[in-house]
Amino acid sequence: RAGTTHRARLDNESAAMAPSMSLPVMFKHLAMSTLVAAQVSLSIPGPSGFDVCKPTDCFDAKCAGTPVEFKGTKLQLSTWDGTNYSLVGDIQAYSLVQDDFGIFLHGPLFRPAQRNANDVLPSVFVTGSLTDKIFKFDDFRFSGGDMSANMKTVASSPGPSTMYPIPPAYEGGPERLMVAEGNPFFLNPGNHTASMWRGGVQVIDEEKCTTIFPVNPLMSALGRVVNTVECHDSGFCFFSVWKFYDDSLPMLLDDCLYWCKVNAINDPTTCTEVGIVEDDQGTPICHVNGKGGVHGFKIGKDDTSKSNVFDIFLLFTGQGTFDKGDSEVYKIQLQVDHEGGLDSKPKFVKTLSKAEWGTDLWKKTVEKPDHDVGVDHAWIDDDGKYVWVGTFRKQNNGVHMLEYDTGKLIHSVRGIADIIPGKYGYTSGLSGIGAYGKPGSYIALATCEEFGQQFLGGHSAFVLLDISKAPGNGATVIV
Repeated sequence: RAGTTHRARLDNESAAMAPSMSLPVMFKHLAMSTLVAAQVSLSIPGPSGFDVCKPTDCFDAKCAGTPVEFKGTKLQLSTWDGTNYSLVGDIQAYSLVQDDFGIFLHGPLFRPAQRNANDVLPSVFVTGSLTDKIFKFDDFRFSGGDMSANMKTVASSPGPSTMYPIPPAYEGGPERLMVAEGNPFFLNPGNHTASMWRGGVQVIDEEKCTTIFPVNPLMSALGRVVNTVECHDSGFCFFSVWKFYDDSLPMLLDDCLYWCKVNAINDPTTCTEVGIVEDDQGTPICHVNGKGGVHGFKIGKDDTSKSNVFDIFLLFTGQGTFDKGDSEVYKIQLQVDHEGGLDSKPKFVKTLSKAEWGTDLWKKTVEKPDHDVGVDHAWIDDDGKYVWVGTFRKQNNGVHMLEYDTGKLIHSVRGIADIIPGKYGYTSGLSGIGAYGKPGSYIALATCEEFGQQFLGGHSAFVLLDISKAPGNGATVIV
């Protein structure tokens, strides 16, 4: 179709393959043959992911749910002075561990509008990527030093990662979810099926799942591993195709950042145009050896002086390891045009600028190149002043507060690794409400455990971090 850019990158395998490296610790229980067999199966048609994806009766609140208790715990808050960290004190958190979580939680999503008068927190969703489930928590109440809530399984989904909210299809209906899904090993055991699908982007309502990406029929049948999804009010959505073994194992298909012009931003059922985002030099934003690919991203502020121009923070990650690896963060400014009128050729999305951002976090807080932080996902607080960035590698595992405008690292919250004794847990996604130091402000943190722990009774924790009691604005930290 005229105007659809980089179509060949959507349809064809990349000619260049990443060099094979030794398997890291997290892959000890997966032989190389497993990956090779899965990639070979690209040519073998099989059931799609549609059998796995299915809403439950809880999607539109037609179930009672299960009472759960988030246990009170403490994490450590440190301040960065440009060279070193200094410990400020403990910060309050609440942690929940459930068998249904498996070892991989991702994609927490607060829904502030879904909050009753007596609730401590609004509803929040989180995904179980290995168990193929999407969970919802509501009815939050303080319970002594803990926090009680109600837990519901609202949908089955093949390898769900992050989510973006879509308005109800009708007045009084439930809010829908656009879900990034991805499983590079194909087999999705959720919903009592054994479907073979690598993933994509689906919109889930109370009746069905609608696939909107990939758009190519062959790729749609086989799937692409999508990690992060987010949309802009202009009518464009963005998807990061990223596999956790970038820079560690061979890849047949390139991992890239995609844009999608949806048919309707409040009722998306398809991408009418789709392509790969290019940087300010016109180079497709795809995986590069030694840099990784776009793992997470976060759409930022609009430029009020220009039409349909806004920021996006790109978090590049490479290598499936917990110490060495690749991490970079960039802030880019994008312009979008529904008619494809950017430049002299049909062009719907254009990068106006690109700059490194938050460099102290990924260049200075650990000793490069022997160690790396492993940037993951990000959340921008409601004031728009700070960006919170999650990291997963052992030398600086946690969530970090940086200035939006400058990228200056201010604080880091650490201690995630010790929430489940004897197991290495790490930050794998975040969403928040409020702002640093303001009453009622929290960050929901998804965590994962080091791969292989599922064979040893592994679990992950869902953590609620109270950022209202923080230095500044008259608030205090527990010391």
